[in-house]
Amino acid sequence: MKACNSTYRLAVGLFALVAGIPVAEADFLQDGREAFLNYDFELANELYEKYAKGLKKTPSPEGEEILEKYRRQLEIAENSLDNVQKIEVIDRLDVPADEFFRYVKLPASAGSLLDYNVSVLRNRGNQSDFAYSSESGDVMMWSESDDNGREHIMQTERLMDGSWEKPVRAGEILNDGGNARNPFLLSDGITLYYSSDGEGSMGGYDLFVATKDPVSGEFRQPLGVGFPFNSPFNEYMMAIDEDNGLGWWVTDRNQLDGKVSVYVFKTNDVRKNYILEDEDDIVSLARLADIGLTQNAETDYQSIKRGIDERASVSKSTDGFDFIFPLPGGRVAKKFADFSTSAAKKGMQQYMKATEEYARLEKELKELRMKYHAAAGKNGAAGAMRDQIIELEKKRDQQMAALKQLRNAVVAAETKQ
Repeated sequence: MKACNSTYRLAVGLFALVAGIPVAEADFLQDGREAFLNYDFELANELYEKYAKGLKKTPSPEGEEILEKYRRQLEIAENSLDNVQKIEVIDRLDVPADEFFRYVKLPASAGSLLDYNVSVLRNRGNQSDFAYSSESGDVMMWSESDDNGREHIMQTERLMDGSWEKPVRAGEILNDGGNARNPFLLSDGITLYYSSDGEGSMGGYDLFVATKDPVSGEFRQPLGVGFPFNSPFNEYMMAIDEDNGLGWWVTDRNQLDGKVSVYVFKTNDVRKNYILEDEDDIVSLARLADIGLTQNAETDYQSIKRGIDERASVSKSTDGFDFIFPLPGGRVAKKFADFSTSAAKKGMQQYMKATEEYARLEKELKELRMKYHAAAGKNGAAGAMRDQIIELEKKRDQQMAALKQLRNAVVAAETKQ
């Protein structure tokens, strides 16, 4: 969000004071940044040049580092203007920033965006806005921070016995020197969309796509998806409904207080770019100044939006299942009627009750940890809560072991000849 003018100027003054640079010269850097955020790349470049001249008179390592970053982002943006993708934007929704993924209405065939706190990974520390689950429920991806606070994309797969393999990082190449978050994997299992603020970003977080080498299983060098999806601001996620040729991406480019914008668009089978020479105002198309500029007058967009709502409704009614339970042979049970034996159905009921108990323990543990941190300066209270946390962690781990046993029992009951 943009700061008010007085706050902005105060920030400039403080920066200049710390860096030992005259305020007038520091203004060039900040004004250049403002020009960049307004897509006036030519003016931004001129102002950065003036700031660079000021650095020669008054050297500043901090100023040089910031200038290098801003120039790198400007270069990426300028180069991206040559390849602005031609898309049809169906709709724009301005939604609460802390739950934007709930407005991405995917059908079951595209996988699911799960509330991290109710997923099977809720016992892990995380920075995800959501956890991605494949259609079968056998693959999950999310992001979490390492000990240094850097966010990494994690992945795990469900094993034949129903347990999950140890989560691993999807690859440092995705970070590009920064943070990586909010993964979305296509149904091919190898094409990954995600958000990163690494060195290849033109703003804060940009959207990137990377494909996995089918032999090594490692992701190849990611590519920024470019304009109009990316911007000098933050883009948080992209999701694709391949069956219906639709996509969603989330951005804060519209700078609405406490909100982000979710754009819905029609995907292209083959990438189409605007021809630069044919467009009078390529910048307006790049910044998505008006979604009407991307639309076809003959297309019934209201009908498309109704179709999205209907598919999402059907998905929730048929796939608003109480569980996703993989079985040997590629079967996936989503409701009790999917089990062929009464023993398996009874075992599933016990498993679900145990899952609820696990969730209760995890919630209690989370609340207790928050209280512990709040009471860190009060030795007596903190000490007592520390003992409670240790005891509760033991109960949670015991409950997890019980869950595995119950899951194995359901599999055995269903596959018993």
